[in-house]
Amino acid sequence: MFFRFKDKKVCTHNYNRIMDRSEYTRLLSEASINDNSTFSKVNSSRPPTRERPVKHYHPLLEKEKQLKKTVHRIFPDQIASQLYQKSSRLAHLNGLPKTHKPKLSMRPILSAAGTYNYTLAKWLDEKLKPLSSNIHTISDVFSFADELQDLEIHDSDILVSYDVTSLFTNIPLNETITIVVDKAFESNWFNTTYNLNITKQDLEELLKLATTNQLFIFNG
Repeated sequence: MFFRFKDKKVCTHNYNRIMDRSEYTRLLSEASINDNSTFSKVNSSRPPTRERPVKHYHPLLEKEKQLKKTVHRIFPDQIASQLYQKSSRLAHLNGLPKTHKPKLSMRPILSAAGTYNYTLAKWLDEKLKPLSSNIHTISDVFSFADELQDLEIHDSDILVSYDVTSLFTNIPLNETITIVVDKAFESNWFNTTYNLNITKQDLEELLKLATTNQLFIFNG
């Protein structure tokens, strides 16, 4: 599939049609931000406060300050200074047309590289990745093919592939974070493995900073 903007058009060659920008925006909105239970519009104006207002206000600046303050409270300065993005940017919401569907729809893609919590998220992903593997995990298609060849298959057996609609926005984040934190602190694994001294509450707070309430821009 070939996908690009050109003269306010989106070309999907395999679909043998031209999608204009308004249709692109409509389909991507239907697949993402129209879901008010998951997405909400952020007011960029300064909220009222009894304290002296800050000179420069932007929701992104507030996110940066919160993350920087938190990581410096939890970690030594040498580690903390590596866990937040300098001069961050807003994430951008894009869409990839699902040209294999009978009715054209969009797959939302959030480009988050360079965002305020991107560095922290990468660090947590690297540290927690060992917890995601177990005897039921298949790492790639080659391993999957090997597993199938070793199975004793009967004529009555069927292979089922499950597809979860809007997978990432339907994951119960708080429950998932609780499971991850509990697993990370079994026998104090996280601290022992990485020579740290943080609490379960610290790790939970870091995971929430990395995965919840992401700021992004779409269609201006």
